[in-house]
Amino acid sequence: MKKTGTLTPMMAQYYEIKEKYPDHLLFFRMGDFYEMFGEDANVASRILSIALTSRNKKEENPVPMCGIPYHAYKSYLNKLLEAGKKVAICEQLEDPSTAKGIVKRGVTRVISPGTVIDEDSLESHDFNILMSAYKSGEHYHICAVDTSTGDTFLQQQKYLEDSLAKWNPKEIISNIDLEIKNTGFYKISRNQHIKAVEDKVTGHFGVRTPKSLGIYDKELLYPLSYILNYLEDSFLEVSLKKPVFLTAENEVYLDAVAVNTLEVVNTSSDSENPSLYSILNRCNTAMGMRLLKKWLLSPSRNLGEIYRRQSIVEFFTQNSVYRNSIKDKLKQVYDIERIASRIVAERSGPRDLIWLKNSIFNLPGILNVLEEIRHPNIDDLKEGFDTLGDIYSLIENAITDEPPLNITEGGIIKSSFNNDIAHLREIKDNSRKMLARIEAQEKEKTGIPTLKVRYNKVFGYYIEISKTHSSKAPEHYRRKQTLVNAERFITDELKKLEDEILNAEDKLAKLEYDIFKSIRKDVRKEKDRIREVAGKVAELDVLLNFAEIADKYSYCRPEVGDFEEIRIIDGRHPVVENRMSEPFIPNDAFLDNSENNLLIITGPNMSGKSTYIRMVAINTLLAHTGSFIPAASAKISLVDRIFTRVGAKDNLAKGESTFMVEMVETANILNNATGSSLIVLDEIGRGTSTFDGVSIAWAVAEYILNKIKAKTLFATHYHELTDIPKINSGSRNYTVEVKEWKNEVIFLRNIIEGSADRSYGVYVAKIAGLPGEVISRSNEIMATLEKNEYGIDGLPKLAKKNRKSPRTEKIVEPFLVFEEHPAISELKSVNINDITPLEALNLLNKLKETVKDE
Repeated sequence: MKKTGTLTPMMAQYYEIKEKYPDHLLFFRMGDFYEMFGEDANVASRILSIALTSRNKKEENPVPMCGIPYHAYKSYLNKLLEAGKKVAICEQLEDPSTAKGIVKRGVTRVISPGTVIDEDSLESHDFNILMSAYKSGEHYHICAVDTSTGDTFLQQQKYLEDSLAKWNPKEIISNIDLEIKNTGFYKISRNQHIKAVEDKVTGHFGVRTPKSLGIYDKELLYPLSYILNYLEDSFLEVSLKKPVFLTAENEVYLDAVAVNTLEVVNTSSDSENPSLYSILNRCNTAMGMRLLKKWLLSPSRNLGEIYRRQSIVEFFTQNSVYRNSIKDKLKQVYDIERIASRIVAERSGPRDLIWLKNSIFNLPGILNVLEEIRHPNIDDLKEGFDTLGDIYSLIENAITDEPPLNITEGGIIKSSFNNDIAHLREIKDNSRKMLARIEAQEKEKTGIPTLKVRYNKVFGYYIEISKTHSSKAPEHYRRKQTLVNAERFITDELKKLEDEILNAEDKLAKLEYDIFKSIRKDVRKEKDRIREVAGKVAELDVLLNFAEIADKYSYCRPEVGDFEEIRIIDGRHPVVENRMSEPFIPNDAFLDNSENNLLIITGPNMSGKSTYIRMVAINTLLAHTGSFIPAASAKISLVDRIFTRVGAKDNLAKGESTFMVEMVETANILNNATGSSLIVLDEIGRGTSTFDGVSIAWAVAEYILNKIKAKTLFATHYHELTDIPKINSGSRNYTVEVKEWKNEVIFLRNIIEGSADRSYGVYVAKIAGLPGEVISRSNEIMATLEKNEYGIDGLPKLAKKNRKSPRTEKIVEPFLVFEEHPAISELKSVNINDITPLEALNLLNKLKETVKDE
C-alpha cells in the first residue's frame, strides 16, 4: 500500500512499513496508542466497534484513522484474531524524548490466529494448530504444530479434509491454492530447494540428519520447513518437540466423516449438544484436557500401550483414596506446558513464573502418592517424575508472590534477592519518611514553623517558607521560585536526595526487568524438564479421569486384542445415556469375520437403530484409547479404521446433492476399508428412487461382505435387504423389538435377531404433529400399496381420487378403499408346485367365470 502525494515524515514511515505487511492490520505505536490508518482503520473500527476518525480532515481526501491504548491492546487484539485477522505490531525502537527527528519504528511481532501463545488469547482445553500441507502427486504431506505447546505431528494423507477435521487448524500453509472455510490460508510463493529445507529442519532440532528425527521421507521435510519459516517471519521463537508420526500402524484412522458423525469432539447438529469429549472430560488440568482430545481423535493401535493404560485405569478405579488424593493436587497445577512455551518465546511475565512455582509446589505431593503405590505400570509413570525443586527455589527466592502484570514497572524482584534492589527500594518506599525527617530537621535548625518540604513535576523537591518567615532562610538556601505568599528554596542535601528519589524508581524498574529476564533465561534452559513432567501430569490426569468415569458410570475393562471378534454385552451409548432422563436400554453386539461379518439392522424410525450402531463404533473407539467402556463386558478386536456413513446432507458449495455426498462417502469406504476395519452404515441409497436405492444398497452390502470382509453394521429401511443373508453367508438380520398395543406403537429399543416388516413411519409422523387428515390419508394409501391393489381401469386405487372411470364416467369416492377381489384371493391360495395341468386349466376357467361380469 503506497500512498502518493505530500506526506509528513511520520506518515511516510507508516506507509513504508505497511507496504511490507499488506495482509496484516498494522498497530503503529504513537505514544500511548497503537494507531491504524486507511483501510486498516476501516476494518478494525468495524470489528472492534471503536470510533473512526480521520487524519488531515481539512484535506480533500482525509485518511481514516482509529486507535487503541497500547497498555490494554490484548482485548482488542483477541477480537481481531477471532475475526481471522493478522496483526503486525510496530513499536517505537527508541526513546521519543531523546530521538532526533522522526522516532525509529519497526515491526517486532506478527500475530495471527495460528501463532497465538498468550494465555488469555487461547482456549485452555483446545489445540492451537498451525498446519502445513505439501501436495505431491495424489497425497498431502501434513505437518500440524500446536504453537502454544510445541507439539509436532507428521502424517501422509490422501484426503486433506481428514486432517482438517482432526486438528481444526487456525491457519494453514500450502504449496497449492486451498479454499478452507474459517481457516486462514497462506500460499508458499516458491518451492525451496531440498537442501535448504533440510538445513532448516536439522538446524532447528539440532541434529545432523533428518533420519535422527525418524524422517526418511524427504517430502515430509517441506511442510515442517513451511512451519519453521512462518514462525520465523512472525518473530515467534517456538522450540518444537520432536515430531510424532501418525501412521496406520500406530493409530486408528478416523476420517472427517467419522469424526463428525460420531460427534467425537463437536456435535454435528448443535454445538451446545454434548459430544463424546465433553461427556468424558472430567480432567483437572488444561494439559489433561488437550491430551484426552488427542487420544479420542487418534486412538492407539499399540496393544502394549493400550494394556498399560487399562491397567492404571483399573487400579485407580478400584482405589478411590489414591485417586482423590492425586486429583486434589492436580487441581492446583496450572498449564505449565504452555507456560514453558511462553518462557521459550520470551513472552512470559512474572505471573507465569509464579504460576509455574505454585504448580511445582504440588509435584512432590503427587510423587509421594505414587511412591506409596506398588504397581508395575505406575512404577513406569513415576520413573523420572521430576519435581523441579531447583526451579521452585529460584522463583521462590527471586519473584514477589503477587507481581504486577507489566514487566517494566518494577515490583517483581524480592528485596532479599539482590542488595541493589534492596537499597533502591528503600529509597523509593521510604522517600516520604526521608522528606519528613528533613522537614523536621530544618524546622528545628531554622526555627521556622511554616517550613515545608514539597514536590511538583516542574520544580522537583523544594523547601517552601511563607512570606512572613522567608527572611529567616539560612544563607545556604538557594531561592528557586517566588510566589505571592511564599518563597521556595533548594539545598544541596535536598537536591542530592531528589536525584536519588527520582532516579530510584526508574533505576529500580530497569534493574528488576534485567534480573527478571536473567531468571527467565535460567528457567528457559530447563524447558525440556518442564515439558517432560507436564506430559506425565497430563497422562496421569487423563487416566485418573478414565477411572473416575468408569467408577461413576459402571464402565467395564474391555479385552482388546489381535483377534477377530467384537463382542459387547449390555453395551450403552455414553453420550445418549448421559442426556437421557430414563434408564438407557443396553444391547449386545457380536461381529466377526466369518458368520457375523455383516449385520443387516431393520426397524422403525426413532426406535434406536442409529444409536445402536454408533454405540458399537464409539465403544470400539474408546477401547483403543485405553479407557473402560459402558458395557457389562466386552471383547474388542484391533481395528485399523472406523468408517461411518450416517444421515443426509448436501454440499451445495461444491455442487454436490444429498445423494452425491452419500455416494462419495460410500465410495471412500469401499475404496479404503480393509478386513480389519469397522464400518457403520445408516441408510445407503435413500437419496434416489426406490429401485435405484435398493439396488445400490444391496450391491454395496455384498461388496463389503464378499470382497472387503470388514465388520459392518448396516441399518436400513429397505426391507428387501433382509434377503441378503438368504443368499450370502456371513450376514445376519437384526431388528429393533416393537410392541403394538391399543393403536399405539411401543419401541422397546431392544435389538433381537430377525427382521422388521414395517417402518412405522406414519406413526412417527403422527407423534411429530402432522395433521390428522394427512395421517388418515397416509394410512389408506399405505394399505393400498401394501396390497398392491389396482382397479378395473388398471390404475392404482390410491390414484383414483377425483378421477373419472373410463367405463362409468362416475366420480370415484375419495379415500375409498376396495375389498380384495375373490379372484385375487383364490389365486393367492394356490400353490403352483402342487397343481396338475388339468387342475390349472379348470382353475383358469373358474376364474374367467368369476370376473366375466366385472
